[in-house]
Amino acid sequence: GESTDGKKKGRRRLSSIFGDSIESAVAHEMDVQKDRYKPERMDVLMEQTHFSKTELKYLYQCFKQNCPSGYVTRDSFVAIFRQFFTIHRLSDAGPYAELVFNTFDDDGNGRISFSEFAVQLSMFNKGTLDQRLDWLFDLYDGQRRGYIQEEEFLCVCRAMYALVGVHYYKEKHFPITLKRHLKHQFQKLDKDRDGKITRSDFIEGCKSDAQICESLERLRTFW
Repeated sequence: GESTDGKKKGRRRLSSIFGDSIESAVAHEMDVQKDRYKPERMDVLMEQTHFSKTELKYLYQCFKQNCPSGYVTRDSFVAIFRQFFTIHRLSDAGPYAELVFNTFDDDGNGRISFSEFAVQLSMFNKGTLDQRLDWLFDLYDGQRRGYIQEEEFLCVCRAMYALVGVHYYKEKHFPITLKRHLKHQFQKLDKDRDGKITRSDFIEGCKSDAQICESLERLRTFW
C-alpha cells in the first residue's frame, strides 16, 4: 500500500494545481445545496471512481475553490495546466492541455464538471492498465470516431513535443528522420495497414511496448 508520506505528497501536488491548501480543503464538508452545480451523489461517484469519501471531499473542495460555479472552462483549464506543467522556457503545455480538456469533457459541452474531473482523474490513480490505455486512445481520437488516423497521431505527438519543449514542434513539418520514426510507430499499431488504428489494436499494441507501460506507471504515480 501507499505510505502515509506518499499520500500527503499526492495531496500537496493536487492542492498546488488548484491553488488551495489541504488544511482549508478538508476543513469543510461538501455542501452541495449551496452550489449552482450539484455533483453526482457521493455513493455514485465512489462507485464510478473508486475514490474514498474523504478523497472525494478533498478533491471537491479543491475544485470548488477555483470553480465556484462547479465547472471549469477550457481557458481556465489550459491556464492551470500551463502553470503546473510548464517545464522550462521553451515548453508550451497549451496544445497538450487542449487535448486533455477534450478528453475530460466527456459530454462535449465545453466545460468540465466535478464529476467528469473526478472520473477522468481516477483513471490514472485507480484504473487498470487497460482503462488507462482506453483513456489514452480517447486522447488521440479527438474526433471520437472510434479510430485514429495518422494526422491525429502526429497532432498528439506535436503536442507532446511542445510539452517538453522540443523546438521543432512549432515548425510546419517535422524533420524527415523524425517523421519516418513516427510513421513507423503508427504502422506498428495499424495492424491491417488501412490507415486507421482501432481501439483494440491500440490497446494491445501499447501493452506489448514496455516503454509505454512504464510511462503510464510514472504518470499514475505523479497524479
